[in-house]
Amino acid sequence: MTLVGRFLLAVLVLGFVEVWLLVKVAGAIGFLSTLGLCVLTAIAGGALVRQQGVQTLRAIQASMSQGEEPTAPIVSGLVLFVAGVLLIVPGFITDAVGFLALIPPFRRRLAAWLARRFGGTLSPVFSPGPGRPGPRSGRVIDVEPDD
Repeated sequence: MTLVGRFLLAVLVLGFVEVWLLVKVAGAIGFLSTLGLCVLTAIAGGALVRQQGVQTLRAIQASMSQGEEPTAPIVSGLVLFVAGVLLIVPGFITDAVGFLALIPPFRRRLAAWLARRFGGTLSPVFSPGPGRPGPRSGRVIDVEPDD
């Protein structure tokens, strides 16, 4: 089975399990309570994702201003994005995974693992390339306009 096929199968199974769990919880605490809990987790998670996203953006800017590749902060930002999506999707399993991704030590470990795994694909975006000066190289090109 291809990667896309496995992904679609996982999404399908997760959807069925989420609906089953929502029905079970609604049977235990009531429909309105379950709905309120889903809305509350989406609002709280969205606020946390926004706050941590701003911090991640600052880390990216700091890395770039020092001339470093911001691979790890960018991957951390992508993990935050996925966490935000998971928190918006109604369900308790997606909320648990989304909130887990908001814990900074876990997110940093996951981001570092993803950066190591896919780091080679991000490097060409930030490397200056052959014959081009890197950040803060001190090389200045002065151009005079022709009259």
